[in-house]
Amino acid sequence: MSLIDGLRYRVAALLHRARHARELEREMQAHLELDAAQRQHAARGSLSHRDAWLAARRRFGNVTYLNEEARRMSALEWLDTIERDVRLTARSMRRTPGFTLVIILTLALGIGANASIYSLIDAVLARKLPVRNPDALVIVGDPASVDSREHGTPNGALFSYPLYADVRDHARAFNGLAAVGDAGRIDAQIAETSAEPEHPQARLVSGNYFSVLGVRAAMGRTFDASADAPDAPAQATISYDYWTRRFNKDPATIGRGVLIDGIRVTITGVAAPGFTGEIVGQPTDLWLPVELNDRLHPNVPILRDRRMMWLLLIGRPTHGLTIDQARAQTTPLIRSAILAAAAPDELADIKDRGGVTVTFASGARGLSSLRETFRAPLVALMLGVAVLLCIVCVNVANVLIARGLARRREISMRLALGASHGRVVRQLLTESMVLALSSGAVALLVAWWGSRMLVRMALEGDASSFTVSPNAHVIVFTVALAVASALLFGLAPALRASRIDLATALRAAGRSVTHDARFATPLIVGQVALSLLLLVGASILTRSLRKTESAPLGFDRDHLIVADLDIATPGYRTERLASVVHALHDRVASLPGVAAVSYSQNGIFMGTEWHTDVSVAGQVVRTPRDTVSAADKVGAGYARAIGARVISGRDFGAQDEGVAPHTALVNRSFAQFYFHGADPVGQLARFDDSSVVRIVGEIADVRGQSLDTTTTPDAARRIYIPFLITSGTTKFPQPTELRLLVRTSGDPGATVQSVRRVIGETDRAIVIDYLAPVPQLIRYSIRDERLVARLATALGALALVLAAIGLFGVMSYSVGRRTSEIGVRAALGAGRADVIRLVLRDGLRPVVAGLTIGLPLSIIAVRVLAHHLNDISSDPASIAIAVAVLLAAAVAAVLIPARRAARIDPIRALREE
Repeated sequence: MSLIDGLRYRVAALLHRARHARELEREMQAHLELDAAQRQHAARGSLSHRDAWLAARRRFGNVTYLNEEARRMSALEWLDTIERDVRLTARSMRRTPGFTLVIILTLALGIGANASIYSLIDAVLARKLPVRNPDALVIVGDPASVDSREHGTPNGALFSYPLYADVRDHARAFNGLAAVGDAGRIDAQIAETSAEPEHPQARLVSGNYFSVLGVRAAMGRTFDASADAPDAPAQATISYDYWTRRFNKDPATIGRGVLIDGIRVTITGVAAPGFTGEIVGQPTDLWLPVELNDRLHPNVPILRDRRMMWLLLIGRPTHGLTIDQARAQTTPLIRSAILAAAAPDELADIKDRGGVTVTFASGARGLSSLRETFRAPLVALMLGVAVLLCIVCVNVANVLIARGLARRREISMRLALGASHGRVVRQLLTESMVLALSSGAVALLVAWWGSRMLVRMALEGDASSFTVSPNAHVIVFTVALAVASALLFGLAPALRASRIDLATALRAAGRSVTHDARFATPLIVGQVALSLLLLVGASILTRSLRKTESAPLGFDRDHLIVADLDIATPGYRTERLASVVHALHDRVASLPGVAAVSYSQNGIFMGTEWHTDVSVAGQVVRTPRDTVSAADKVGAGYARAIGARVISGRDFGAQDEGVAPHTALVNRSFAQFYFHGADPVGQLARFDDSSVVRIVGEIADVRGQSLDTTTTPDAARRIYIPFLITSGTTKFPQPTELRLLVRTSGDPGATVQSVRRVIGETDRAIVIDYLAPVPQLIRYSIRDERLVARLATALGALALVLAAIGLFGVMSYSVGRRTSEIGVRAALGAGRADVIRLVLRDGLRPVVAGLTIGLPLSIIAVRVLAHHLNDISSDPASIAIAVAVLLAAAVAAVLIPARRAARIDPIRALREE
């Protein structure tokens, strides 16, 4: 018999055990009957059938033993043993449904929490693009600058379209190099009859985008390099998800024309299923050729502007080249192209910065602005849920230890009947494994729900732009975690339960072996230490978040509304822009409850920032960063509108608008750095394009874009110029963004809808991209800190409950085991207070040991967190609160069994013993 045939026979014998047993029994019966017949024939009738049968049986041996040996040899013994152990476990679980349900749900909570966080880590940090050979892709530029646009000196993190064309045509290190850029908000007219335009997610890409990534078309064709020609017909490729969701998989979609920002675009194809673009967490609905940008936005032409950096490059290096080799070959080409086209002021800026540094990164995981934002919070949360799982395993181990002690007679009978210690351990581990795998199945449901809840929490309820779908990685992780958990919580109780003194165990029910309960004490110590770790983290993160949220920002954030208005698409410029802005200002200012109105380019907590080079007379430049300052364009009455304090001079007025920039406001940090605390009013400041402005006012520092207190000094310095100016310089172009700032006298939420209505009535061509009170914007700006704090609080609360339950269970079991001892003490004169003190002392001893171990671990953990999360530090008050809460919970958990012990009747206790 060949090896394959033998394996097939053994598997069949295992799967069809009953049939195989019957066949084996018939075969043995046939052997016995043949042997008996041969004996009768040889004896020539002198031997009866019964004697011949008995002689045959004696020669054949023990039928039952041989049957077992044949079964062992013919089947896969280890699989057969596992199957029998699993069946025994299933029967045991059915006999104790309450115990089984509690264990499964507790483990499912711990495993599911880990799987939920891992789902996000896999989606945000680890998942690769669904394209051909993603590991070969290389990104040129900063992968986090997904939607960024910068104007000024090229810096190697983003690229202009002319620079991309130079690199694409001359870079021999790449077989193909594509460009991708932000399309902004687009207005799409899909249906002829729809009154309101739709706003699908779009990306501007070069014509070779799909061929470089290796993405095929599910229907039609993707556009190719011919789409980069200036006179190429307007065309688009849509995603499979968008085709399914919006067009119901209609084949007639191919060749259909749609209006996008007033341009008729033909849909030429549908991308392959599963491909939603190169950006993690931002599914793309349609792709447009980058050459269409200036046709879509004729008022803001940037395609031929070498100072407008807005594209990232992604390509495939020539076969055999690594990222480092591609960098070494391509960086000189990019530098030479930048220097060849640089103006004198750009050359000076590049020299001050120490040259051009080009960023290269692996493209396997695509682009992502979420990756850097949520990397540290997700890693911190993964460590937190891992600690929670350890606490869960300790709790389950305590329960299994108590259950093992209750099963001492059963286990001792197994050992007495011949079972080895290893066989008993294997049976108990099988029970733990079945419990863990059952919990893993439930944990997948917890992970599916939990990951979506986490996305909604992280994105402040807007989870439409990010999807977390379960995949093989998450399933394998969950199963592996369940197996590891089974070994973690099952091995120690199994080994402990198998070490039984048969003589002692068979003589008694086990009441005299109270020392066995002490085995749970080290587990309680570890559980308390881990619980303190989570509680300290939750306390510090929560208090730090509240401190950050309540920190002074320099303006009246509680009564401020910001409206983000699109003025680029309607083409508002110069006099027309001023007319519209003044009309908006006057109409909104006339609303009831509005105290002041102004406007700016960056707004408040809108996520945009502008930096510029500025100098003053007599300044000594020590480093290139000494000339850099944050800047903004603001309207008349800006300081009053946002509630900022004017320290000296005046606010902007109507006289500062409508001409070339000649006045400026500065903040306190700017005045202290450049004028060393002297009054800056009347002083001159010069920009790097030789524009000179006179400072007319100094206002208090305003933290209007971030709550982060670790900002660099140049980011804290700020200069303001008028919003409505006439200028032909590239330094002060016409603004393309308008943020209306409305300060109310009451609750801003009550005025939001009125502001929205008035904006629409003033000019229907203006589209409101975003309109919200500033407190809502602030909460969104710290969504990662809020996510970590909220989840840390939840994990700390769960850890506290689990620690209290574990301690309560152990002490309840201990009191039950010590009934006779306590009865003797009571009979000898011990009072109730003495018994309560005794139980409290024994119960709180491991708690104190756990606090002693957990306190330094918590301090170390907080210091590690401080390196990755802002505004986190060791706070003695937070640590004291965590210790006090845990100690109070422990006292409450021990006090209940202690009071029950004090009520023990000594006569009944001694009689039962």
